[in-house]
Amino acid sequence: MPALASLVVLTFAYVLPNLAAEEEAATAYVDPVKGSPEGDGSSKRPWRTFEEVIKAGLLPRLPPGTTLKLRDGYHGHAKFSGNNPRPLTIEADEGARPRLARFEIEKGSGWIIRGLVVSPTFAKEGEPPYRGTILTVGERGPAQNIIVEDCFVHDGLESKDWGPTKWMSLHNGMYQGRHGKKLTFRNNFVLNTRFGIQLASTESLCQGNVVSDFSGDGIRVMSDGIKVEHNVIRNVYVGSGDGDQNHDDAIQCFLFNKGTGTVRNITLRGNLIVNWSDDQQPYKGTCQAIGFFDGPLVNFLVEDNVCLVSHYHGVSLYDAQSCKILNNAVMTRWGGRLQPWVMLGQKKNQAMNNQVHGNLAHSFNFKADPTARVSQNKRVTKKAFYARYDKLAQEIVETYGQRHAAADRDRL
Repeated sequence: MPALASLVVLTFAYVLPNLAAEEEAATAYVDPVKGSPEGDGSSKRPWRTFEEVIKAGLLPRLPPGTTLKLRDGYHGHAKFSGNNPRPLTIEADEGARPRLARFEIEKGSGWIIRGLVVSPTFAKEGEPPYRGTILTVGERGPAQNIIVEDCFVHDGLESKDWGPTKWMSLHNGMYQGRHGKKLTFRNNFVLNTRFGIQLASTESLCQGNVVSDFSGDGIRVMSDGIKVEHNVIRNVYVGSGDGDQNHDDAIQCFLFNKGTGTVRNITLRGNLIVNWSDDQQPYKGTCQAIGFFDGPLVNFLVEDNVCLVSHYHGVSLYDAQSCKILNNAVMTRWGGRLQPWVMLGQKKNQAMNNQVHGNLAHSFNFKADPTARVSQNKRVTKKAFYARYDKLAQEIVETYGQRHAAADRDRL
């Protein structure tokens, strides 16, 4: 592709590098420290910030399959759209931790986003503040086949001096929007947020993420065909005694923008949930582990999840139909009356044809479904619970690593 000279935006002249359209691995560079609006995107003459690249209209002009590497420094606010016949990758350069204040793919397809650090705390003086979600995909229009992985999303790193008001006013972490389909959030670390990850895109995947230190729900499932696998969800803050009326859940499920209604074909597999890791944590909040109350819920698979919580609802599916609850382990280590159970419940008298097998819990209740096939569910013991906990923790670490690179924090 020939260079485009004199592309002027905001008084800056941008040119594209000489990247052949047929190249299999074209690469361009963006460097807030050494880059320039007069650069051409090459390694020696990089563009300056990702926000400037977007505003200059350069993304649609990059050859299919290009990798855009972001180097260390502040890249501003990113909001863009576009459809790519071959995936276009936007990623941290080797060893870099590029910073953005906000990131949004409004609509489009064929994007891979990797290794970015996104937080409203990075915004420079004079940049307008925003509310809501830090990283969003597919909320403004159709979005498909987009992967966001290995990123670090947070609303501040140090929370020791935060009180209840601060915890309840935090930004939300990541959002697969209502117009998305086949989106993937994988191996991201979401820290210090109100709601961690919200999933409203059909046939989408939330896999291997960490949601740590949140004050609302860890993960929200709000559309059909979603898989939630191998996520670590830990450390919930504030509750009703602190003025927060949200009923906190590690994983919650309801129909987007309705609150109630039929949700279908959800898989929750191998998620590790810990109410809080440190008994000295201030403003500890009690969370339900897997609490799905507002169905009907049709063809759910809930298996191999390990939940350590101080609440009745370990795994609770209401108005479940043809669902499977298999080999989950739920326990409290804090004593008291709030001992988690596995339950088939109902609000609409529509529970039917479910299977519940091989679970460990303090108690069980399947009265809502007289047709349920129930087998080998046992009262939990500390030894049996931690055997499953250790096995799942090892599996997650072997797959995704003990240390998250972009966050520079331990997964467990």
